[in-house]
Amino acid sequence: MIGYEFLLSLIDIPMMPLQQPARVKSVTRVESMPDVLAIPRHVAPDDDNVLSHVLFALRYETIQIPILEQALRLVPAADIVASLNRTPQAGYLRRAAYFWEKANGQSLPLPEETTGGNYLEIFDSTEYYTGQVWERSQKYRVVFNGIGPYEFCPVVKRDTDLDKTGADILAQLNQWAGDPKNSELLDRVVSWAYLSETRHSYAIENEVPSPDKEQAFLQAMTHLRDKSPLSEEYLVQLQNTVISNPIKAEMQFRSTQNWLQRGGRGATSVRYVPPSPDSMMTLMDGFMRMANAQDDVPPLVKAALVSFGFVFIHPFVDGNGRLARLLAHHCLNFKGVLPDVNGNPAILPLSVAMKKKEKEYLSPLESFSRPARELWDVTHIGDSDFIFDFKSSASIYAHWSGQQAAEFVTDCAGEALKESLIEEASFLENYDQAFDKIDRSYDLPNKTINLLIQWIHQNGGHMPERRKNAHELILLKPGQLEEIETIIAESFGINGLGLISGHIVNK
Repeated sequence: MIGYEFLLSLIDIPMMPLQQPARVKSVTRVESMPDVLAIPRHVAPDDDNVLSHVLFALRYETIQIPILEQALRLVPAADIVASLNRTPQAGYLRRAAYFWEKANGQSLPLPEETTGGNYLEIFDSTEYYTGQVWERSQKYRVVFNGIGPYEFCPVVKRDTDLDKTGADILAQLNQWAGDPKNSELLDRVVSWAYLSETRHSYAIENEVPSPDKEQAFLQAMTHLRDKSPLSEEYLVQLQNTVISNPIKAEMQFRSTQNWLQRGGRGATSVRYVPPSPDSMMTLMDGFMRMANAQDDVPPLVKAALVSFGFVFIHPFVDGNGRLARLLAHHCLNFKGVLPDVNGNPAILPLSVAMKKKEKEYLSPLESFSRPARELWDVTHIGDSDFIFDFKSSASIYAHWSGQQAAEFVTDCAGEALKESLIEEASFLENYDQAFDKIDRSYDLPNKTINLLIQWIHQNGGHMPERRKNAHELILLKPGQLEEIETIIAESFGINGLGLISGHIVNK
């Protein structure tokens, strides 16, 4: 065992499993394979010294701060100081010393005020997405430049394909919203997007919102235009708005332990346990600082980390899932990448795509929630009473891989743009065309024309048999129904097989 895998064997508390452990293989250079990081024999540490494996991990493996913290607590201060005395400007050693002080909560006694040398980044900006300089250690000449501050800093490797995909989606959204040909439809499409986002966000939780709940969520979404930075006060306000039942409205972040429960009996029914209230406040402070930072992190990557990070912390007893999805839109608008349509941001209805991809949605959620659940001992006392005993480090909630979340949200954004916004705009354009032709040709009430379009469109260009005797058709003369069917089919591009641009119309 080498690197993090070796360090985990020495740490006396359970930790999150490694996604890509380093293993010695018959290779000539370090190679990233699907399940392992292949390491040549001559590159691997040749001793059982903890510091040697820490330095190896920092140099070759993905930065895993929770493991580094626990491992460096096993390294005596004298060992770090002696190493720094020999090679004071060694880059990975200076980074290790920085983490040692974080892990042990004390300062190393160096003979000089600083190790000297050029400033080094904790996260290589060519390899990781990075944020602002959150902390500058003059002593070790290193800067902490993570996506978030040390208290909450998910890790995501750079991905040029992901960058390009996200940038293209947002460019297309702005181009579409700025096209004069779409100006007359924009208000209606954006209203549809807000309503669809609302209903599908509830649908993800297997709930059909009542009119009161629907209106409450829509009201919360109107706050997006404020571009307010996240704060406890602002998040409480959103939670109170989203929760239509005043009994569930909260005045502050939770002060009790909560959990997610679904199916099963006793302790096995507890599927996820968020951080304890004691550590949650530090996490939320770091989370909000990350969310509010103006940085160059790709907007859809940042939105994913804000959304998933919020749900992992679960700072309220109720409403966390809906708020997490709402915060993805908040992040995009806060970064200024959503076009404005008469004072409201033109959102990408992400929840519509998420609902379609429910299994894929579970993957980035459970990649964290399942192993995190294993770090808790849960004892069922009776009814809904449990005892929770956390066996690991709260740092796991602060430093987690956001790779899957970033990829998933970017994928949903692309689908939301093409399959939702643009498709809805096309539908409305076709709808208006059909309505105008029918209205000019036949003396029918507007309500009847709307019903005819809905019924015939949904049935692939033909009036459903069960509707042919509807009282709304009493004003039609013989042959006119068939003419109206033709108008609607031509307006929507429906062929004889009930197809629209290759898609079967819902029947």
